[in-house]
Formats: sequence, C-alpha cells, structure tokens
Amino acid sequence: MVTLAEEIISGRRLTKSDHLNPLLEADIEVLSQGADRIRTALCGNRADLCSIVNGRGGRCSENCKFCAQSAHYVTDCNTYNFLPLHQIMEDFNRAVGTGVDRYSIVTSGRTMEGQDLEEALASYRAMHKAFPDMILCASHGLMSGEDLKRLMATIP
Repeated sequence: MVTLAEEIISGRRLTKSDHLNPLLEADIEVLSQGADRIRTALCGNRADLCSIVNGRGGRCSENCKFCAQSAHYVTDCNTYNFLPLHQIMEDFNRAVGTGVDRYSIVTSGRTMEGQDLEEALASYRAMHKAFPDMILCASHGLMSGEDLKRLMATIP
C-alpha cells in the first residue's frame, strides 16, 4: 500500500484496467494511512470549501433521485423564482466572511433561460466585482451554447 501511495503521489493515476482488489481487501488502518499520505502530499492539511445558495427553488420537472425539489416527490420544499440580487449578495458576503474558496448558485429546473438567466448573470457580475478572486461556480441545468458562453464570460 505504501508503494501505491508513493506512485500516486508521483503522478500515477489508477485506471479501469488496474487490479484494485488489494484496495478492497486491505486493512482499513493501512488503507487510511495511505490515503492520508496522498492527501497530505497533494493537498496539505486544507480542504477546498464551496458554499452554495439555492437561487431558484422547487417543483423541478426532472427526476433526480437525490433531490427533494423534484416534482416526483411529495415534499414541503419552498417554490420561488430566481432570488433577488440583494439576497444573493447577502448570502455571498456571508460566505466570503467564512473563508470559503468557491461560491455557487444552483437552481432547480431543467433549464435556465429568460429573466431568470438575466438575473443570474447580473448576480455573477456583481459577485465578481465585489470579490474578483472568489471562484464562482454554477449549476443551472441544460443551457444553449450561446447562453453558456454568456455565463462563462461572467465567471472568469
């Protein structure tokens, strides 16, 4: 296990063709020590933290098994259009104050377009202007190529 950990630290990447049974059969303590050795060498003692805000909520037509916002489930989740800019910025500023590395707006629904997209783009522009070094992320479902280019232009 020590040899494998050192190989991974040196750049080896496991593939589907690798025989992985030794990992499945290893003593959990030895496996944990190897994983810790890899983490320390490649990441140090710091985690990369991301804060998310649910920018648009509720009753999504998609059937993601993990999501309470799916219309396929009977839940008591809130349903609302894209949050106003001041609410996004309030949450963003709170997250920045906690020292996160990334901030993401996620939205329910298959697509993000029209007025919701315009409001999202305005939010990303405002966040980038306020804290240019913050890494901004997005999860807005399917987008047209043109809309994706517009989004990418606001998230440098």
